[in-house]
Amino acid sequence: MNEQDYIKTLSGNIYNFRKERGLTQENLADKLNISFQAVSKWENGQSSPDIFLLPQLAEIFGCSIDKLFGRNAETFDLPLKDDNTLWGMVFKGRELVKNCSDLSNFIFKVEGDALNVRSNCNVSCGNVAGNVEAGVSVDCQSVSGDVNAGVNVTCCDVGGKASAGVSVSCQSMGK
Repeated sequence: MNEQDYIKTLSGNIYNFRKERGLTQENLADKLNISFQAVSKWENGQSSPDIFLLPQLAEIFGCSIDKLFGRNAETFDLPLKDDNTLWGMVFKGRELVKNCSDLSNFIFKVEGDALNVRSNCNVSCGNVAGNVEAGVSVDCQSVSGDVNAGVNVTCCDVGGKASAGVSVSCQSMGK
């Protein structure tokens, strides 16, 4: 892409992202402490945002700076909540491996305490204050919440429910 293409893409993306978020030019300008005329000029391709405003724009629009310019970023736009869950994900290139049954030797191992743990593969963990979920198997010490696995669950203590596609083996279980 040449410079003019980037300007055209950026101006179009600012317009589209602003509209998607239900913001007026004035709303966006207020968030950035600039004039609505500046936003209008960006969207019409008459000027571009100051480089120092790009991180704020990306944050407001919920995207990367690369995405503002129409580029594929090295980050992944995953629908994850900011809830302190430790995620163990496996990618093959840029593609998320959704079924880890072929990766039986891959284990997402969490040492120490955790709040919640999730992985699309195998999980091995110590003490978890919340829940554990695995696409394949779970092998944990103490889990205060629920444990769910696609194949097997092996835990010492589970405070909540434990479920698995094949087998559940726990010394003690709550609910």
